[in-house]
This record gives sequence, structure tokens and C-alpha cells, in this order.
Amino acid sequence: MDDLRLLRELGQEIPPTTPERLASARNRLVTEMTKTSPGLTTIRRSTRRNWRLVFSGLAAAGVAAAVTSVLVLAPDQVGGEVPAARADATQVLHNAAAAALRLPDATPRADQFIYRRIQDGPSTYESWLSVDGTRDGLVKEVTGGESTQTLVPGCRDGQAAVVKGGQALPGRTEPCTPEPAYRPDLPTEAAAMGAYLAKHRSGEPGSVNSAGKDVYYLAGGYLRPESRAALYQAAAAVPGLRAVENVTDGAGRPGIGIAWPSITANGPTDQVLVFDAETYTLLGTSGYSAVLALAVVDEVGRTS
Repeated sequence: MDDLRLLRELGQEIPPTTPERLASARNRLVTEMTKTSPGLTTIRRSTRRNWRLVFSGLAAAGVAAAVTSVLVLAPDQVGGEVPAARADATQVLHNAAAAALRLPDATPRADQFIYRRIQDGPSTYESWLSVDGTRDGLVKEVTGGESTQTLVPGCRDGQAAVVKGGQALPGRTEPCTPEPAYRPDLPTEAAAMGAYLAKHRSGEPGSVNSAGKDVYYLAGGYLRPESRAALYQAAAAVPGLRAVENVTDGAGRPGIGIAWPSITANGPTDQVLVFDAETYTLLGTSGYSAVLALAVVDEVGRTS
């Protein structure tokens, strides 16, 4: 699966979003589009495939926690050569790479799920995605006190259920290819990871804005320790980054930020990735998103 390529479909010069948020939006859109169209089997494969790719996005990078245990996003403290409060962006990313190598490593079974809980603006999401892409997953969204859930159909024998209103339509299927939520094949060395990012970039060559989104796209999900370290080391080579002190993620957790130049609808700005200033764990983005939990679990609904 070409994980980063899907970002082109979301727009090259917009701030990063989340797979869960886009899945929810897609679900609402399909519901509206099909209110007066009883022939739901006419939903185009390209539309559904884009949704599946987006939905599996951040969680599809890999898993680095002990099987069936929630990852507490606070690994052992890792000292750096420069205290975080005075560190530059390169130093912060190198420290984050060193911290990543201290995380536990395990290979999930094909019949398990990747569990993730995130805050994205005013919404909170919990998602369970199939490790091998063949089992039905689920996303729960809570916004403004209202809760919804959306089925993520697994792909079995080349067919997957058609979903409307978050639920599978009885007897309705469409052709599919499994979209695994776990990827053990990502590079484990900085040079190879840099080449991977260049090959699968979401924007034009040399676009720092796109590079920032691509790094957050992978880092915000579950990576095996060596791949996560390689990602941060590759990111450290990106020009124009700077450290920002005294920032908070979307859950209000304080940290040190890495500012990536970005272009939005309102003009040039910085998208800031927030790291814990002591553990160098990626927390989220400044003032908006937060990765709260990641785990490998045995079934949908379990969080540990």
C-alpha cells in the first residue's frame, strides 16, 4: 500500500488531518448522497478505496508495543546533549530517535487489531483496525456529547461489505484489496527512510510543508522502534525546521515543538509537531490534535 500517496487526494497544501475524522466525514457524505438513491451498489469503488486508504492511514505504519498492552506515551527518559528548552530542531529529533529505540517491540498476530485513541479538535476518536485487513474494524467518534460509530469492513476473498450510515448493508459487497493496519516493511535506517519519504512524497520535490505532513502521518501512528527512530533521523535532515518552546498539544499537554513551514488557505504559517520535553515522545500537534493511546488488542472494543 502506497501510504503517503493518498495525501495527494486530500490536497497538497492543507494542514494534516486524521484518518478517523475523514472516515466520519465520508460516512456522513455517503449517507446524504444515498438518501434518494436506493441502488447503493452504485457507490464507486474508487470512492470507497480512497476512504479505506485514508482510514487506515496513521495506524498503518506499524506497531511497537507489547502484544495486547496499551502503550503509555511516556517511555523512559532519554537524556540529550542539549536540554530541550534550548535545543534546536535537529537535536530534538535526534533525541526523539534515541527515545524511540527504548520502546518495546513485538510483532502482532494477523487476527489482532490496532487500537488508537486520539483527540482531533473538538472530537475524540477510538479506532480498531485489522492487522491484516481481513477483519471488520470500527471507529467511534464523540463530538459535542454526541457519539457515532462507523464500521470498517474487512476484505475477505476479494469482497468487502458496502457501508451506509456506519453499518454494513446486508448482502451488499464490492471488490476490495486488504488494507493491513500493520506494516513491518518500513525502513529501519535513516538513509533508507529518507529515500522512502522522497519516493512516496505527497507534494512537490523539496516541499517542506509536504514533508512535515508526511512525517506526522507516519509518526502519529504505530511504528516499530527502529522505523520510528529512522523516521525522526530522516526528518532531522529537512532544512528550515525550528524548535518552539512552551507549546501544548490538543489535549493541553506541554512540550517542545518542531515548526514546519506550511501553506494553508489563510496563507503561510507553521504546523507544529509537539514532543514531550523530557521523554521526546510525539504528543500531537500544537493546540489541536493529540495521540492518547495506541495498542495491539485481540478484538474490537478492547483497549488493552
